[in-house]
Amino acid sequence: MTGIYDAVVVGGGIIAAAAAQHLTAAGYRTLLAERGDYASGASSRTSRLQHCGLSYFSPAGNSMAAFLLNPRFALKSMELTRRAMQGRAEFVKTSPERVRPITFFVPLTRENAIPVWKAKLAFRMMQLFDRGSTPLDLRVLSPDEARRTPVLQGLAGLDAISGAISFTEYQYLWPERIVIDTIMKARDAGCQALNYTPVVSIARDGEGWRVTLATADGPREVRTRAVVNCAGVWVDEVTALTGANGARLNSGAKGTNIVLRLPERFRGIGLDTVTSTGMAFYLIPWGDLHYVGPWDSPSDGRREDFRATGQEIDAILNELALLFPDLGLSRKDVVFSWAGARPRTAQDGHPLGTMEVMEHDLTERGMPNFFVFTGGLLMTHRDAGRRLTAAVARRLRPSGPSLPIDYSAKAVPDGDRVSELSVAHAIEQEQARSLAGILRRRLSVGWEPDLGLPHAEEAARIAAPLLGWTSSRTRDEVERFQRQTALHYARPT
Repeated sequence: MTGIYDAVVVGGGIIAAAAAQHLTAAGYRTLLAERGDYASGASSRTSRLQHCGLSYFSPAGNSMAAFLLNPRFALKSMELTRRAMQGRAEFVKTSPERVRPITFFVPLTRENAIPVWKAKLAFRMMQLFDRGSTPLDLRVLSPDEARRTPVLQGLAGLDAISGAISFTEYQYLWPERIVIDTIMKARDAGCQALNYTPVVSIARDGEGWRVTLATADGPREVRTRAVVNCAGVWVDEVTALTGANGARLNSGAKGTNIVLRLPERFRGIGLDTVTSTGMAFYLIPWGDLHYVGPWDSPSDGRREDFRATGQEIDAILNELALLFPDLGLSRKDVVFSWAGARPRTAQDGHPLGTMEVMEHDLTERGMPNFFVFTGGLLMTHRDAGRRLTAAVARRLRPSGPSLPIDYSAKAVPDGDRVSELSVAHAIEQEQARSLAGILRRRLSVGWEPDLGLPHAEEAARIAAPLLGWTSSRTRDEVERFQRQTALHYARPT
């Protein structure tokens, strides 16, 4: 392990991955350190949408007066939308293997109260933001057309609907793989990436920083000119390792989704609407299933081991029942669920945090060349990587030459099946050390309706000699994967 770096990136989610890739490509000698496995936190619990940004227009209200009365908020909403649209176009063009198009419908009901003129204006603005390079395929349906649309059959208030709009969104088939791709591309370019390596202390060291890592061989100190804190919901805890007592930058919000098998008329179609309290609410196709939510609630102080509670599952089912009274779904219809802490930018008076996506340079707070990113999103991760690299560049010159950046998807051996080749590749080339890391992050079988459980024993058999597992350890690893799956994804009884 080289002992001197230009930048140490703390974290192993999508923002840390993007920061490491862009810093390395810009010529900075970079180390990424993640305390667990890559993509094991919030990045694995996203909405899985390369969202066009339509929802950013909703909080400002439904009248032009609302925008004019709060122009600062309106500008922020438009900036977030611009970044979303540009990120959408870039990702779809450079990594088409990792996304698929989905037709979404927005019913124009009294509850969401979006006038047709406002919807058309919003879509016109969004299309301008990426110069029409990735079409939104907007279609405006009359009230009669909306009432005849199969996916809207059974919708509460359908008789009084004022129409609907449909458009194309893109879905990440496999968010964890995008993180792995990005970190592996950074490694290919020269970044040193370490998973299962917690940062345990950060201290000033002359003009730079001394970072202590907990490695398998004991504590190891490295020196760096800059620290780039991309630890998601843990950014404040990482900053506190320096001994600083600054303002809180992150406000974690818990988001919960449930997975259901809906009637055939919903197959492959998404629905974008609002809850009874005005919050965004989606029905998103996932193979033959749909995931429904999110249900947002303030974090209870934890930063990990989130799972859906019975109360949250019931809340989502109740909202779905208000939308479609004829479905009659209950907990027994929940195939599985997931929950996670969303990294949100903290702001007083906003218990769920704000939608702002920000890089923070703490130099003026007495922490030179210490950078923090908050509110990071999978759909704009490359923009975040570029912004963080620009922030570092304003303070420090890179020690090496720049390199072309490679956004292409990494090939997965054997077509993403559990095999001798694919498991060995996950371990030997992509640093997997657990069954969850193999089945749910390097391969995608862990996100099939059976959550990868039928593959656990075969994957463990192949992994055992490569990871030095004894027969008893191999059994323990299978049982651990089964327990983790039951704990984090099953429906509570």
